[in-house]
Amino acid sequence: MADEVLYERRGRIAIITLNRPEKLNALNAAVFQGLADAWTRYRDEEDAWVAILTGNGRAFCVGADLSMMSDMSAAARGEQTTGEGQIGRIVTPRNLNIYKPTIAAINGYALAGGFWMATDCHLAVAAEEAEMGITEPRWNLPGGWAADVTRHLNMRHAIEVTIVPRRISAQRAYEMGFVNWVVPREQLMDKALEVAEAILENAPAAVRAYIETFYRTYNLPYDEAMSIANEIQGDLLGMEDAREGTRAFMEKRKPEFKNR
Repeated sequence: MADEVLYERRGRIAIITLNRPEKLNALNAAVFQGLADAWTRYRDEEDAWVAILTGNGRAFCVGADLSMMSDMSAAARGEQTTGEGQIGRIVTPRNLNIYKPTIAAINGYALAGGFWMATDCHLAVAAEEAEMGITEPRWNLPGGWAADVTRHLNMRHAIEVTIVPRRISAQRAYEMGFVNWVVPREQLMDKALEVAEAILENAPAAVRAYIETFYRTYNLPYDEAMSIANEIQGDLLGMEDAREGTRAFMEKRKPEFKNR
């Protein structure tokens, strides 16, 4: 894996860190490849049950490294001009069909592609000084994930974040419902790890099934949504973990899940 993206494990928790602090973790080809490798590794490691995405330095990610665009080949530049989101879709949990839980630990600026990556995580913790925003319209650039913003923000908030050329504070993002928790910077990773550990108290297959249900049934008619939910969750009762969960409840102890 490229040095621009770091991957480490703490037990069942994977920590993915963007590591171009001198460039505010701007996205270039190496970062895209590193993210693809990291998310694929998380998807495929059976004993990795929760992931945290964060940045090194004073930024989470400020989006594409626009200074690199003039050096790109015509073919690569053509791909880039489809929008950061179009490239970014290759390296996010959603487009790899990852329903294992993911947490964005937003340590600083989360702009443009950085905002989109935070959007793609299932939960978000932000440092108090973090600033967020969608900056593509200011430079007449497309944002391939614009259609996804209203899954996380109501229409007026989505438009505010997009067309008012001001960064929003972590507190404003919390008020909008974009982030779940705002904490002092020095407590950011502790809070993200605390949330990850809490998630690990649940049965991993059930956690993934519920996340998949939420994403696949969003805005569907009730009958269709219920049919898909039953399809996704239909195998949970037959799992060994369901028997373990029931026994643990009866015995008044913590269950020991094995994801089988």
